[in-house]
Amino acid sequence: MIKTSEMQVVSPKSLDECLYLLNDQEKNNRLIAGGTDAVVRMKDKKWTPDIWINIKGMNELRYIRKDPSGIHVGPLTTHTDIVKSKLLQDKADVLTFAAKEVGATQMQNMGTLGGNIGNASPTGDTIPALYVLDARIELSSLYGTRTVPIEEFFIGPGKTVIQTDEIITDIIIRPQDTSEIGIFEKLGPRKAQSISIVNFAASINLDKEGHHCSSGRLAFGSVGPTIIRAKKCESMLTLDRFDKSLTHNISKVAWKEVAPISDARASSNYRRDMASALLERGLLRLMKRWENK
Repeated sequence: MIKTSEMQVVSPKSLDECLYLLNDQEKNNRLIAGGTDAVVRMKDKKWTPDIWINIKGMNELRYIRKDPSGIHVGPLTTHTDIVKSKLLQDKADVLTFAAKEVGATQMQNMGTLGGNIGNASPTGDTIPALYVLDARIELSSLYGTRTVPIEEFFIGPGKTVIQTDEIITDIIIRPQDTSEIGIFEKLGPRKAQSISIVNFAASINLDKEGHHCSSGRLAFGSVGPTIIRAKKCESMLTLDRFDKSLTHNISKVAWKEVAPISDARASSNYRRDMASALLERGLLRLMKRWENK
């Protein structure tokens, strides 16, 4: 275990100061914010940087606001901030549902959206929700800013397109339409505070009666090296009356569309079965919520 006395930690007071630190390519730097994942990686000696850059106090990166380009969520916004946001409850409900499932209350208070994205775990609960909200990730360095669609951001388990001198500075998501409703489902090894065996996010557009779907986005986590957009399933949403029969038929296709592995937590076939079950359960719950709106 790494002792605190063996760690070098710096705490920049501004984004500019942080970017100057990251630009020093002679040192192995790693950012830390909430630290909910970093502590585990440190104990396992998987993350052993020369310097930890503690950005938790950079409040300029903690915000939720809306403008004509979309809803902007700062990378240091906590999961608790997301759950409590009226704007996100109204215009990005699937993200608030996902944030509620990120571990215990203490973890939600400490963990950040940027950290969940930056860790690039296929099990990250907020990431499927960001996929169905067409999120874009803004990356900044001393040399400029670029924006990457979320489906191009992850390149493998724990791997992203972030360069060593870059930091996530904004997450831009598409506001849901008034006819759109979302849901998030998760299966873990125990009822709460668990890493997902499978998770699922959906955001779909329904007519007033909820009988027909005009479009929809579906995404699975923990069933592939990165998040899987279930595009074959999405194409089926508009084929017929949106009811139990249709959702059951879509769930059968989901079994084939995911690509899980077997590991210590679950077999690949079990994950396929659960992906199918979560999709069907999630869409049925979504129908019920629409009826009660």
